[in-house]
Amino acid sequence: MSTHTPAKPMRAAIFDVQIRKIMDIGIQETRHFELALPAGSVFQFEAGQFLNIMVPAAGANPAFKRPYSIASPPHWANRIDLCWKRIHGGKATEYLWGLKQGDTIKVQGPLGRFVLKRPLPKRIIFVSTGTGIAPFRSIIAWLLEQEKPAIEIHNLFGNRYDEDILYLEEFESWAKKNPNFHNIFTVSRPKKWTGEKEYVQNLIKKYFPQPDSTHIYICGLTKMIEEVVQTATALGYAKDQIFYEKYD
Repeated sequence: MSTHTPAKPMRAAIFDVQIRKIMDIGIQETRHFELALPAGSVFQFEAGQFLNIMVPAAGANPAFKRPYSIASPPHWANRIDLCWKRIHGGKATEYLWGLKQGDTIKVQGPLGRFVLKRPLPKRIIFVSTGTGIAPFRSIIAWLLEQEKPAIEIHNLFGNRYDEDILYLEEFESWAKKNPNFHNIFTVSRPKKWTGEKEYVQNLIKKYFPQPDSTHIYICGLTKMIEEVVQTATALGYAKDQIFYEKYD
């Protein structure tokens, strides 16, 4: 069990970042942004935190901001990753959809308290659907690289379609290199998928019925989170073992 405490994150600030890379991922208009920090700058955050995208005023529409989880760990120097799904008619995602590689945007951060609770237990279960995987990509990468833990780490990740398992190859490569890290991918509307097809809350019951020395982190839409919490609570998990962040 680790009691290591990461560096204290900086206070939230507004600064410019450049879009270094844009990738389309999945089949439901989801994009991955790799943002480059200004030369010589330092952005200190804890894995699991988020930042705000500052959307500028356009015509009669005033400026506003929208939160997005940081999808990269703190030790990937001079880099911030985001992933987001386009919502047609959504002012923030339509703004983001129009951006291109090389553009500069304003962000505010770091923000949020959806970070690892310490001391670490013997087992951590990360439960997400869709782009709810973003903060867990950050946390898992940080855990595997910085703490090299003896604890069990489970990534329970649900999606509708086979092609929508974001960062699939990356997570699989991490599992091959780290015997204590395990992926459970599940697809609710499979095409060629031969793996799990249940909703994530049902897989909690199947794979993790014993609550001893376990923390569960959940990220995604409210309905999924409520059902996972209900399932875990029925199995005997206490409130101080369950942590979540809602995306709606």
